[in-house]
Amino acid sequence: MYNAGFNVLGLMSGTSLDGMDAALVAFHPENSRDWKVLGVQFYPYPRELKELAQQTYRQGKKSSAFDQAFAAWTVDCVRSFAQTHDVEIHLIGHHGQTIFHDPVHKFTYQAGCLPSIAEDLAIPVVTNFRVQDVLLGGQGAPLVPMGDHLMFGEYECCLNIGGFANYSFGKPLLAEGILAAGDICPVNAVLNGQAELLGQAYDTGGNWAASGTVFEDKVKILVGAIQSTEESLGYEWMEEHINPILKGLSPVDALATYTEVSARIIAERIGPRKTLVTGGGAKNQHLISRISSLGADLVVPSEQIIDYKEAMIFALLAAERFDGRPNVLGQTTGSGLSHSSGSIFYP
Repeated sequence: MYNAGFNVLGLMSGTSLDGMDAALVAFHPENSRDWKVLGVQFYPYPRELKELAQQTYRQGKKSSAFDQAFAAWTVDCVRSFAQTHDVEIHLIGHHGQTIFHDPVHKFTYQAGCLPSIAEDLAIPVVTNFRVQDVLLGGQGAPLVPMGDHLMFGEYECCLNIGGFANYSFGKPLLAEGILAAGDICPVNAVLNGQAELLGQAYDTGGNWAASGTVFEDKVKILVGAIQSTEESLGYEWMEEHINPILKGLSPVDALATYTEVSARIIAERIGPRKTLVTGGGAKNQHLISRISSLGADLVVPSEQIIDYKEAMIFALLAAERFDGRPNVLGQTTGSGLSHSSGSIFYP
């Protein structure tokens, strides 16, 4: 059994609604740059819970039923993790499931962030990471740059391609500080929806996209729409501004077209920086190839880092919050104030 350090379980469920990533990370109590991954696990979304999540998205308002169901599933996931990995869990960092995000009106809602999780598991939980920053006038996002700075400082850029793509730029290295960070565009939140029409959860390797036809007129419309918006990108923005443009295309051609949209926008944003790329999109060889061909210097790491980087970082954010240290960089969220954010629930 590994007992050195402070063991934090990070839980992340992204906008692509594929499931929950769990990563247990041991941090040196006095230096968060000193860390070790003790175990990882992926828990697929149960069908009924996913349907309830999608229903809650469509309704666009809080749902106590989904809150409670997601919290109960979270408890099940943690118990399963504890049974599989013979390591003590000292703290949980729980992101919750984002349903809608409206920082202009100072409101953000991540479902399932309930004190019952701590009570049922007898483990402290840090959650509601975004709320305080939104109330301070920030966007409540991105939160990952603090983790990029403390955990992946040898790179000039960290790029995560999940439901949405986001980036952190260093000065020039991430260890030296964060120059800029933000969302880029929806990626798998769009692509997975098209793959589901073909009977699969995602486009394996981007093979369907590679075989389809890119509709250049739609590429230009979508690139223009995404690059011109000043709104915080979210699921509701995607439903209003992206899916209607792809309507009428076959799923294969929609995959080809939107993969090209994503590649162009991402490559233009990150430029030639040495970039660590993670998230499900890092396994989409066609997408990675297109981004690289447009001038990006991408480093694809181990599958553990690809799949669990965000969960690892939410473990870090929880540890920093629990110890009262800043875990949000206000310069990247727009609040202008670096602060220690998150609700702490005790058993």
